[in-house]
Amino acid sequence: MISVLHCPEQVGNNPVVLSKFEKELGLYSLCVSEKSNPFASSADYLLQNENCTTVGVEIRRLLLIFKASLQTGILHLNNGRFITPYFGSGLHPKELDYSKTFRKIIRLYTKFLLSAERSLLGIRGSKKAIFVTFQGSDARESKSFLKNYQENGLADIIVGRSGKDNDSIRSKKVMLADLADKIYSLNPDLLEVLPKKAEFLPYSTEASLDAKVIPFKNQKEFVIGHAPTHRIVKGTDVIIDVIHKLRSSGYNIRLELIEGLSRECALEKYEEVDLFVDQLVIGWYGVVSLELLALGKPVICFTKGRGLRFVDKELIKDLPIINADPSSLRSKIIEVMKMNTVQRGKLADQGIAFLKKWHDPRKIAKRLLKDYKAVLAGRHINCI
Repeated sequence: MISVLHCPEQVGNNPVVLSKFEKELGLYSLCVSEKSNPFASSADYLLQNENCTTVGVEIRRLLLIFKASLQTGILHLNNGRFITPYFGSGLHPKELDYSKTFRKIIRLYTKFLLSAERSLLGIRGSKKAIFVTFQGSDARESKSFLKNYQENGLADIIVGRSGKDNDSIRSKKVMLADLADKIYSLNPDLLEVLPKKAEFLPYSTEASLDAKVIPFKNQKEFVIGHAPTHRIVKGTDVIIDVIHKLRSSGYNIRLELIEGLSRECALEKYEEVDLFVDQLVIGWYGVVSLELLALGKPVICFTKGRGLRFVDKELIKDLPIINADPSSLRSKIIEVMKMNTVQRGKLADQGIAFLKKWHDPRKIAKRLLKDYKAVLAGRHINCI
């Protein structure tokens, strides 16, 4: 039996969903996360909880590194990171709570621990294969992003946020690539700045299995939903401005900002919206778009960029998401508002068919199992 260890972070529900359906295929799969994520399902095990001190968390981290190094089978590193926190040349937000002296101590500790982790994971003759999945800001480089996405008028904000110096994030990717037997990316634009062996992998979501179309209610007020995990990255200010101008022009619409809520509360809010706007910056959709499609809701999202050449052409052809950038968002919203019941129903059916075809976690888990077996067999590791 193949054993799989997903760690060290649970982002966007992807690792925990993959782990769940790997179990259904007969694998021994465990999902470990550094801390709980209120926007996602629970991992099998957490390094950090309410009763655990900082020292306790680091002891658990050390044990996880040893477990990962001794793992027979598959170590799947998610969110493009090591088990050890990686601090680049810039000041990390987590460091702001500490004095300069303590920051130096933290950096010395993590530098030593990262070196030890890399050595342990890279031991020759190890009976494990290492897979890495990148998800977004863990790999995105400002210069490349600006070059390939400037057409939407917001890409320069990404540069302002991440800075022009991407040496730190680049060095982390190189270190991970040196260890990885296989690399995946959940966002196609990342493949511009990842090693050539990296492959696009669609998000895994149980929304594809639990689709339930919510009938459109032709109410006086048209509700537009938006759920920013980070307002700059999502282009939230532009979305707010466009909707404000539409209201000022006499359109009876309202923006429902869905942020800071638990996953359960957010899902309830999704059912109440008539249209969902995902983002206007990144050039690809997130898991939240898929959850809205599963409810039969129309979704607007910016889906452009050179990274799309790495995606199956059939997937692009099937894509039911309405593409928009800051200049076209207003007209696209009006277009959706004018749709009749038949048009909305057709779009809802296309969305659910798309989910079942491209984002079914059972299909994606089978693809991973095939990849796991191929890598293990190539290294002459028994995977029965």
